[in-house]
Amino acid sequence: MRSKTVDRLLKSTPKDVEIFVDWYADLVVRINQLMREQNITKKELAEKMEKKPSEISKWLCGEHNFTLRSLAKLSAELGEPLLEVPKKKAQTEFVEDGFMCRVHTFVTFTKLDTKTSGKVWQLAEETEPYTELSNAG
Repeated sequence: MRSKTVDRLLKSTPKDVEIFVDWYADLVVRINQLMREQNITKKELAEKMEKKPSEISKWLCGEHNFTLRSLAKLSAELGEPLLEVPKKKAQTEFVEDGFMCRVHTFVTFTKLDTKTSGKVWQLAEETEPYTELSNAG
């Protein structure tokens, strides 16, 4: 059972901090999984990335933030995507009953191993279109 103090702290945590902590934890878990699967030590990863082992350790224990550049390098060295951003596929607009309607579809692509498939990117997921309404008048 959590204390009232812990509950109060959790309720007062800003949403962006919650999101950051979740993303950071997910990244660290995934990087560690990939390192285990590939039998790569922190020292070996540091050498591949031309970094100090202490920087890799700081990333993996939350003492140092990742940059987009460092995530790109990690992704390249580990051979797996670590960050995916949905791309807006298409937008259709029409007016119905005085409201502007926009239909959006988002698509996620996954990078493939070119040695085995010959392709670089593959459609991973396509969302169902959703409609956004706004007053056209």
